[in-house]
Amino acid sequence: MYTLVFDTTGSGVAIGLYKDTTCCGKMEKTEEFGQAEDLAVGVKKILDDNRITFGQVGLLGVCAGPGSFTGVRAGLAFARGLALGAPDVKLTGVSAFEAYANMLAEKDRAYYNAVVIETKREDFYFQLFDADMRKISRPEALSREEIARRLKGHQVSFAGDGVERLLAVSLGLQIKQVEIAEMITPDALFQATYQKYLQKSLDFPKPLYIRGADTCVK
Repeated sequence: MYTLVFDTTGSGVAIGLYKDTTCCGKMEKTEEFGQAEDLAVGVKKILDDNRITFGQVGLLGVCAGPGSFTGVRAGLAFARGLALGAPDVKLTGVSAFEAYANMLAEKDRAYYNAVVIETKREDFYFQLFDADMRKISRPEALSREEIARRLKGHQVSFAGDGVERLLAVSLGLQIKQVEIAEMITPDALFQATYQKYLQKSLDFPKPLYIRGADTCVK
């Protein structure tokens, strides 16, 4: 079975195509703007390079956020559009927390595994996983001090694009591993997608917003 995954929620675009569990091709590009355009072009190129059509893809996974409001909507809209044209494809959303958690190797996991995602504000998007990658807290937006209080007294490993900023100030924590990343990798997104497929827990992708969009009235 071919699996196609992609993400436009962060600081770039990531795309991966897999045959069973073997990677057939991937694209990772960091950029501030233009993710939607590069996503469509990148998906077509990877499919063309492997001489297959989207109709041959059996499983489609898209990152549902949190992240850029525009990036979340662009990725979900593209995934839903592709699925409309191929009703047999299995479609699922994967949270950025689930994908980043899969960037921690099994040997690097701790009692608490904290995924920290950049908000571009003073706070951080935050969720905890146990050593078996089960969610043990809900997604939240927390301050550095609130995160430190949650983790005090426990060994912890970190992953996510907000980790570097979080740990720029000493928090006095017992840290086992730090996995700093600019963006989600295609391999991590595939692992999270494929786990949901094996667990028969695929769900229609919906945007994961932890806070509302910033708006103002003039």
